[in-house]
Amino acid sequence: MHKLLLIFTLVLWTQLAIAVDAYDTYHNDRFDYSIDYPKEILFPQGESDNGDGQKFLSKDAEVSLIVYGANNALDKSLEEMYREESRGGTPENPKRVVTYKVLEDNWFVVSGYNAGRIFYQKTLLSGGVFKTFVLEYDESEKERYDPIAKQIAKSFTD
Repeated sequence: MHKLLLIFTLVLWTQLAIAVDAYDTYHNDRFDYSIDYPKEILFPQGESDNGDGQKFLSKDAEVSLIVYGANNALDKSLEEMYREESRGGTPENPKRVVTYKVLEDNWFVVSGYNAGRIFYQKTLLSGGVFKTFVLEYDESEKERYDPIAKQIAKSFTD
């Protein structure tokens, strides 16, 4: 019985490792950015009508990755956008709690919890364009998706 359980566990971990290692790249021509996504876990839902980005969903639609570009029409600085995005408990999002935030020269990261879900956002500012991705998943999936969030963030380039 113990051997059977061990074999089952090894097969399950192998399948998970294969799924996590299998990434594909989405490139946005309009705003010239790229991002890797785990192709066995998240599925492209089609580029938006205006070509600014795409949404990716898991089979059960419980995990989402949204990536998009936006012209900086209001001429905001990266610091202004960072301050706006790193606030928790706002009237429009009262259950948002920011637990991590970092601002660098041309990008920032904000992550935390929102009503039982984890969010991870990275925004780049390049050539007058904000390029952003937001990954959201259930808190119960933290162990599985935190490493995926890191891989996605590392791949996000312009």
